Amino acid sequence: MLKKLTLGVLGLMLVGGLLFGGKVIPYAKTAVQKVRSAAQDTVPVAYQIDAAKLQLKEIGPEIHNMVHQISKEEVQIKRLAADLKQHKSMLEKSYDEMMTLRSHVESGDQVYVDTRGQSHNSARVKQDLRHRFSLYQTAEKTFEKKGEILKIRKESLLAAHAKLDEAKAQQRELEMQIENLMARNRMNEVIATASQINIDNSQLAKTRAMLDDIDARISADEEYLNIAPKYFGQIPVSADSVIPDTDIMEEMDAYFDSKSDGNAADDSAIEFNDDDLASR
Repeated sequence: MLKKLTLGVLGLMLVGGLLFGGKVIPYAKTAVQKVRSAAQDTVPVAYQIDAAKLQLKEIGPEIHNMVHQISKEEVQIKRLAADLKQHKSMLEKSYDEMMTLRSHVESGDQVYVDTRGQSHNSARVKQDLRHRFSLYQTAEKTFEKKGEILKIRKESLLAAHAKLDEAKAQQRELEMQIENLMARNRMNEVIATASQINIDNSQLAKTRAMLDDIDARISADEEYLNIAPKYFGQIPVSADSVIPDTDIMEEMDAYFDSKSDGNAADDSAIEFNDDDLASR
């Protein structure tokens, strides 16, 4: 069906290009949109819900990947924080050593004896102090850069956690929405089934009418079997089926007597009418 619709749209685009020229593109877009809408309307709702559930499952690996990336970042941040702590301890030690050498220079002593027992003159002490101070400045700048990097990565980690929480919340929301759609679709299916049951009531009515007709035929047959012995000389079985035995002569006398009485009344009426006419 969709293939036929697509071929039809292509045919319309070809004809439209000849008839409408440059206006065919908006018309073609409208036609394609209608074809897509018509094709989507033909897809069952349950199938669309299943497709949405499959798409929702594809969100799971993305969330798992986010969790994995966040876990890796947390490990890197912990390492960076440990390195920064060690760096800070080194700076503090370097600072203390510089302050020790400076105190010696400020004291005016010409010889400095180190921890190994070796002696150093003031010029050598100042040279070593200058070198230490240069290294300290570089190390301190590195420490500051590492602190800035750690701060940025912590902020990015917080943003990643917020994004992960939002993705999980949206995933739960979509799951609830799909469950709601499934419940509503099942309700529509139940209503449709109930409607079909109501339509089947017509079949019940037809069956009931058929049973009524059958009952009427059986009743007629019963009545016929009850009356038939009276007219076909069958042996009566019940008192209702006995035909009274009367004398045919008496029936004829009674019949003709009633007829003769009626004729006499008619003749007197005719004679009265004739006399009445004579008087006139």
